[in-house]
Amino acid sequence: TQATTVLGEMMQNSRRAGAKSVSFDYVEATRLLTVRDNGCGIDSLATLLTVAESGWNADIIEREQPYGVGFLSALFSCEFIRVESKGGCISAPTEDLLSFKPVTIKPVVDWNGITTITLQGFKPEAQQIENHLQRLAKGFPISVILNSVPLERTRAVDAGLQFVNTEIGQVYLNGLSVKKKWMNACRYFNMFLHVLISDANTNKDN
Repeated sequence: TQATTVLGEMMQNSRRAGAKSVSFDYVEATRLLTVRDNGCGIDSLATLLTVAESGWNADIIEREQPYGVGFLSALFSCEFIRVESKGGCISAPTEDLLSFKPVTIKPVVDWNGITTITLQGFKPEAQQIENHLQRLAKGFPISVILNSVPLERTRAVDAGLQFVNTEIGQVYLNGLSVKKKWMNACRYFNMFLHVLISDANTNKDN
């Protein structure tokens, strides 16, 4: 995969964890990328080291069928990785992890509710990171922040657009309300799909 694949994986994990936002901080001089979110956290860091093991709860697994948590893409995108969450902390060169060398999971006392993933020697360039995150954030359902600046989410469900409820979720199609002549001249359009999620506690859809 491309080295930028991990950015989308991190965003998706934050959303699945119920985070309100996910932040990316990148220091170009040291090629250091730090990702933080305020989601439910990772219960067992051992699941990160198991291929195709997601560690998500039964509801997420049934609804989305996640294949792992994208940790493998993280290992291929940097030289050293550190993960800290409620299930503990791991820190190791990615070469060691890819070679299946033993990893010590250290306990975390008084977890502050923030899962932090640090990628040292991150391979993509600063402009690649910014461009990729901007593209992914356009229709993303939670806030995406890059170097303390919230990215535009012009196609998100809370962006004030007129979404249509369908059997597969809420859909907004840009261009349906314009004249037919313009539509015939258009070569492509973007579609963002937001899956309807039932909340058993409130009987409402998010």
